[in-house]
Amino acid sequence: MNQLKFSATCLLLFLAFWAGAQIDSAQSKFGRYYFEGDDVVFEFDLRAYKAALRSADSTAADFLDYNILEVAVSGDFNNWSAEGWKMQQVDQFRYRLRKNVKDLKGTPNWQFKFVINGTYWTPADSILKKQGLLGWYNVKNPDAPTPPTGDTGNVVFTLKGYKQSKKVILTGTFNNWDEEAIPMKRVADGWEMHMSLKPGVYEYKFIVDGEWMEDRANRETRKNQYGTLNSVLRVAKQVRFELRGFDDARQVILSGNFNNWDEKALKMQRTEDGWALEIPLVGGKHLYKFIVDGNWMTDPANPRTETTWDGHVNSVLFVR
Repeated sequence: MNQLKFSATCLLLFLAFWAGAQIDSAQSKFGRYYFEGDDVVFEFDLRAYKAALRSADSTAADFLDYNILEVAVSGDFNNWSAEGWKMQQVDQFRYRLRKNVKDLKGTPNWQFKFVINGTYWTPADSILKKQGLLGWYNVKNPDAPTPPTGDTGNVVFTLKGYKQSKKVILTGTFNNWDEEAIPMKRVADGWEMHMSLKPGVYEYKFIVDGEWMEDRANRETRKNQYGTLNSVLRVAKQVRFELRGFDDARQVILSGNFNNWDEKALKMQRTEDGWALEIPLVGGKHLYKFIVDGNWMTDPANPRTETTWDGHVNSVLFVR
């Protein structure tokens, strides 16, 4: 299994939207995106944001007092470019970018953020969050290709029983809930389908002879907008954390939001260069710190940090 080294995959701070903008076609009062034909339109409004954090040193700035020269969009679709895709200023407060869907990578969801003057990023865990704004944002790709399926893959979906059923379809966020694309294969004890999925958190359902149902063998579910349940799948990837030096330390603990900031569970192992630990992590953003003999510290080899609204600075890792 491929390993992802934390030092090469860290991101800083993320786009904030009004809470009402969680529908793909919705246009929120300030930050937003929407579809027009084959185009995705991103729009940024300065009035939505009171402050940003400098990626290098977390210096605060007031957007309305700050001399903004340019705004860009950075995300999965342009490999999180530091320069991003430049937006056009349309009036005193608003910037806009229009891109054809074909210009964006063919993944089921795009994640993105705004970059201000190549340095400032809209904050995820600031006072804005307290005011009802959301952080990290996903855009569903309406033309996403179906993930590879067949007799091999890193994930196996199974549905036991239903031997009298004529057809079972597998559908989920990995293919934008396509109702025909992934027919499951009949096996001795029911139905089965292998699939290759990138690290991440996915929701899915089975369609049995036209009837939608969750995976009753999977205890993790989420309620959807129709009042029914979607099953949840978490695909993990092995990630190696390293802390060089600290040869005199007696103990080093890895702690993060992936283990509810447990201060004892993840004990790192001594190496020739310092300390290391490999753990499985699902795709997405992760915050973490090292605890060296009881003292909390960010990762000295990782320049990317995120400051919470109450002043805590954490290292940031993005698994994809």
